[in-house]
Amino acid sequence: MRRAFPLAVLLAVCASLSARADLTDACWSLVYRQPAAGLTEADRVIAATNAAHDDIHRADAHLCRGAALEQLGRPIEAQQEYEFGISEGTRLHYDPLVAAGLRLRGELRYYRGLMNDSLADLQRSYRLYTALQRAKEARSALESIANVYADARVGDFDRAIEYYEQILRENPSPSDEELSTGYFNIASTMERKGDLKGALVEYQRGLEIDRKRHEPGEVAVDQRAIASLLGRLGRPAEGLRYVNAALGYLEQQHAVETAAQAHLTRGGLLRRLGRWSAALDDLEIARKRFEETKNARFLEKTQEERSLAFAGAGRWQEAFEAQAAQMALRGELEEKLKEEQTARLRVQFDSEKKEQENRALLRENELRDQALRAATRVRQLQTIVIILGTLVIAALAYLVVKHIANANRMRVMAMTDELTKLPNRRHVLMVAADSVAFARQHATPLSLLMLDIDLFKRINDRFGHDTGDAVLRRVADAGRASLRRREDVMGRTGGEEFIVVLPRTDAQSALDVAERLRTSVEAIDCSDLHPELRVTISIGIAAWTSGEAVDALLKRADELLYRAKERGRNRVEMEVAFA
Repeated sequence: MRRAFPLAVLLAVCASLSARADLTDACWSLVYRQPAAGLTEADRVIAATNAAHDDIHRADAHLCRGAALEQLGRPIEAQQEYEFGISEGTRLHYDPLVAAGLRLRGELRYYRGLMNDSLADLQRSYRLYTALQRAKEARSALESIANVYADARVGDFDRAIEYYEQILRENPSPSDEELSTGYFNIASTMERKGDLKGALVEYQRGLEIDRKRHEPGEVAVDQRAIASLLGRLGRPAEGLRYVNAALGYLEQQHAVETAAQAHLTRGGLLRRLGRWSAALDDLEIARKRFEETKNARFLEKTQEERSLAFAGAGRWQEAFEAQAAQMALRGELEEKLKEEQTARLRVQFDSEKKEQENRALLRENELRDQALRAATRVRQLQTIVIILGTLVIAALAYLVVKHIANANRMRVMAMTDELTKLPNRRHVLMVAADSVAFARQHATPLSLLMLDIDLFKRINDRFGHDTGDAVLRRVADAGRASLRRREDVMGRTGGEEFIVVLPRTDAQSALDVAERLRTSVEAIDCSDLHPELRVTISIGIAAWTSGEAVDALLKRADELLYRAKERGRNRVEMEVAFA
């Protein structure tokens, strides 16, 4: 989602404060291009307005200081500055200042993931600008509100699209940049909603405008988005043309972050085309750059794509390592969110405490002759601090409990295949290793089935990936029903491949299970998916031999699976010695 650039809006607010608006103009003109210089200018203006008792411009300079701190990556301090500006605007009954502060704090809260608080700030800002009849600023605030609703964590996509369309409709003379941004935001929201074809139309409208504007940077952003969407639409070859064009410009401009995103997109497209080596080359570039920029969110997505590409290339160990790295990054992102929530509580506590202290200072002269009331007020403040401290402790305890619950949920997710709800590759290989260890220690038999859905790529190509996913789920259900006891474990190892671990089971019993599983799958009724759809599987059986390692057992089962496919599919193959 594109973030609306707030400089023009904020300058308009500053210009309307009074005839002395030049006091803060310099600060706002620097803050988004040279934030360190903007911070220095804000401090200079604050010192000057303190001496002149100019409260409005002093508060506005604090807002500018907060914007500079936010650009410098210091969000906690930035929020404190915004809250001071809002508080002063409220005290002075100056709504333009309050509206600007709420807009800034609302956007900061959005980028920190505090969606409810962000919406509350942005909606108040929008209402104030509307009441002040400031249409441009109101549209800008409404765009920020739409961005929150369009975020996947909120997911109110229809309302977001409604607001984006309202912004375009109510703008009497939109610029090409505003139109392009509007189409891009509508497209990305449609994509998240699942309306992929509609999203493609809107992306292309924005791309056409950006080309006419001769804005190669925006064109590259559009092209990368279109390429990613075409991959999801099952048109990766077409997507490659768009992402290659975007990459050429981004690399030329040394745009490290956006070029890395384009490499990630191209890697995913190449993976979908089965070009594993080329895909891994792009994904390695993306991985290194996201590690350099410490972009955990995109690095987690890159590791997911690498795991899929390694698996497609049959490099299972590297696929497992990439998946493990992905899960670790996902855990770090969850932990970071919890830390930000904790930091938010601390900021709220500090801000409320400072507001109390400010009010006490402003009333100091009035309370000098009212010592009894002042003492009572101090006791009240102490009580409030104790209550707030108790609330902070309770909130932290709640976050700890929630973190433990999330950690347990993440452990389950890390061991379960999302589509079939079977154990995933990591889990089933762990079961296989444990079963071999048990068989070796107790001298019990052990068998392993490796199975593969016949001609699964043809099913995906002919009937679509949604049908392919449904087939995978039904095969998994048939597998569960065919197992004999709780200790038998079936897991999905990737794509259309599955493993069944049968502890305390000799070769002949394993053959019975395999034939039961094969016939169960052959009997699956898929007529509701497509009248011509038939599903069969091929199975290889390997019985464990004394002293054999789990990798050797898996390799034998895999070789027998390929023998079954070579001999006509829809059959079971095992060593001749057990036939």
